[in-house]
Amino acid sequence: MKVIKVSKHKKDSYQVEFDNDVSLLVSEDLLVEFRLIKDNELSSDEWDKLVYKASYDRGLQLALNYISYQLRTVQEVDRFLKEKEFTSENRKKIIERLAELQVIDDTFYAQSYVRTQLALSDKGPKQIQQKLKQKGIKETIIQDALHLFDEQSEVDLALRTAMKLNQRIHHKSHRERLQKIRLGLLQKGYQSQVIEQVMGQIEIEEDEQEENLALEKAGWLLWRKNQRLSLVKRRQKVKQGLYAKGFAIEQIQEFIDRECIDESE
Repeated sequence: MKVIKVSKHKKDSYQVEFDNDVSLLVSEDLLVEFRLIKDNELSSDEWDKLVYKASYDRGLQLALNYISYQLRTVQEVDRFLKEKEFTSENRKKIIERLAELQVIDDTFYAQSYVRTQLALSDKGPKQIQQKLKQKGIKETIIQDALHLFDEQSEVDLALRTAMKLNQRIHHKSHRERLQKIRLGLLQKGYQSQVIEQVMGQIEIEEDEQEENLALEKAGWLLWRKNQRLSLVKRRQKVKQGLYAKGFAIEQIQEFIDRECIDESE
């Protein structure tokens, strides 16, 4: 293959055109190593080596750009390079070089991720563990990083999360609020023993006026939803629905009786 044109690209890279209609982007080192000057010819072996090394250089640069914006795991970099159609051999070599440069490190990534979640999010350790697994982190590395999540830190974070959940569902019945808080903590990845501690510490007073307002709102929606049913079935449906939402049976009966009186007038 003969070089027919060499032009400057960016910084230390060059665009080299060959007589086989192929154009390669190469580094200054490769330019010197393969004597890529106009009219110079490369043997088949030299050509294969050049293509391989040029691909490696390009992949390394792309990977460095990819991780310059935020921390990445080994799996994330490998997937990125695979999407760019680099061979498995080149991907492996690039990742090894990035590790040598200490710009990718799954242990450091996992520890940084746990610290960030502790400081800024409401995720529990199980949810964090799942997120790190999805990013390709090995289980042993994940478990070591989760040691930063000591039990007291988890309890404190779970308690703050529970209070936020309570503020968002204040219009629910007292019993339903407790159920939703417990479920919310479970979904966010907190351990069972921590949830029990939090539920024992959290103070959610049962406000009678607020409870009545919540019942009125939920009851009215159910009463309207079932308006096409006969009165007997309608009463039954509303009673079942409100009871499932955690309201006391006496309050439910009072509401239904009021609605029946209002409709009969």
